[in-house]
Amino acid sequence: MSIWKCPGQDRSFWKPEDIFESPCPHCGQSIEFWKDDITLRCPNCRQLVGNPRFDPGCAAWCSYASKCLGEMAKTIQSQPQIIRNRLEVALRKKLRPEDHDLLNRSLKAAQKAEAMALAEKADPLIPVAASLVGPAARAKGWSREEVLALLGEGGIDDNTAGRIYQLLESGDDAGNPYRKIIDQATA
Repeated sequence: MSIWKCPGQDRSFWKPEDIFESPCPHCGQSIEFWKDDITLRCPNCRQLVGNPRFDPGCAAWCSYASKCLGEMAKTIQSQPQIIRNRLEVALRKKLRPEDHDLLNRSLKAAQKAEAMALAEKADPLIPVAASLVGPAARAKGWSREEVLALLGEGGIDDNTAGRIYQLLESGDDAGNPYRKIIDQATA
C-alpha cells in the first residue's frame, strides 16, 4: 500500500528550479531553499530568512493545509480575499442555475461593499459577506441555521458569522458602522 503525498510536497513532481539559492537579506550569504521551505536560518548570520518563492496558494483550499503548514495555514485561510472566494463558491453551490440573476446581484453588492469599505478604511470582511449572502438569504427565505452554515462553509468563524447574521436581521441598526455600507451596496 502506497502512502499518498501532496503533489506539492512529493519531490518526484519537482522541477530543477524548485531548489534554488537566494542571498540573505541581512548579510548577503547565499542560502539554498527548497520550494517547500517556509523559513531557514542563514548559515552565516543565523538570522531567520523567509523563502522568497514560497507560494502558499494551496493552503487556501486544501483540507490538509494545516498538516503541511501548521499555524501558517490558518493565517492564510483567514485572509479576507480567501474567505470571500470560498463564500462565493459556497453561495454558487447553494443557489440553483435559475437563480443566476440573484447570484449576479449578490456578487455586485459584495463588490460594491468591498470598494466602499476600503474607501472608508474599514475591514471589508463583514460588509462583503453580509452583502454577498444577504440578498440571496432574503430572497430565498433561508433560516438562521442555513445562513450560519453558509458563512461557516466560507471559512468565517462562529463569532463573526453571528455578527454578520445580526446585521442581516437588524435592518435598522444605524449605530453599526457597517450598516451604511451594506445598505448602499445592496440597494
